[in-house]
Amino acid sequence: MMPIRMMPLVAKYIVRHRARSLLTITGVGVAMFLFCAVSAMRNGVDDVTRRTADETRLIVYRKNRFCPFTSKLPEDYSRRIAALPGVASVTPMSIVVNNCRASLDVVTFRGIPRETLEADPFPLLSGSMGEWTRRSDAALIGERLATRRGLSVGDRLDAAGIVVTVAGVLKSDDPQDENVAYVHLDFLQRAAGNTQGIVTQFNVQAADSSLLDSVAASIDETFAHAQDPTWTTSEKAYSRKPNSL
Repeated sequence: MMPIRMMPLVAKYIVRHRARSLLTITGVGVAMFLFCAVSAMRNGVDDVTRRTADETRLIVYRKNRFCPFTSKLPEDYSRRIAALPGVASVTPMSIVVNNCRASLDVVTFRGIPRETLEADPFPLLSGSMGEWTRRSDAALIGERLATRRGLSVGDRLDAAGIVVTVAGVLKSDDPQDENVAYVHLDFLQRAAGNTQGIVTQFNVQAADSSLLDSVAASIDETFAHAQDPTWTTSEKAYSRKPNSL
């Protein structure tokens, strides 16, 4: 650290050689700016690379469909998908929304098998998984949805012609869970017009992130000539779709 007695000398040097001092200060400033910019870019690349390396989930959708209202796939596709190399797990999911376009009051119902949510439960702000399991019409709703609608455990949620009972309010860091209501798959299939055996999509967990492309290609190749062909992509790419819910 510079001794205090040297400060007057430094001040005189700066004043007497203003042009040189200005160039020196400018050079140091530019060097620091470049150092910070390069460090930020490197950290950003490292972060993106790390997140990509950790990505192992795929979304299987009906080919050439762009909204949950029109994506319909046979639920028994899950058995054939699960048998493909590199697939760790498959979750069939039905989705019903009250508005497929932009809206200030979007409610997304997601029907999933009971055992799937029991095996990997959400952290809850209130309510219990036991209540969700016990009631066939139970729903776990996102925190933002609960706040917007003024809902708490035991209240009824009515949207898109579907009425459910709030069994819990979930806490999630994923933005797509903010306006969601997770319900039992079989309940939603009945409530959405007797669509038993039909789902909107499949969530596929790959055994390793390096297998994403090969697993996606295998799924689409398997159903390429079926009556309901598929379109498979990573969850991250799917979430960037305008109509993804």
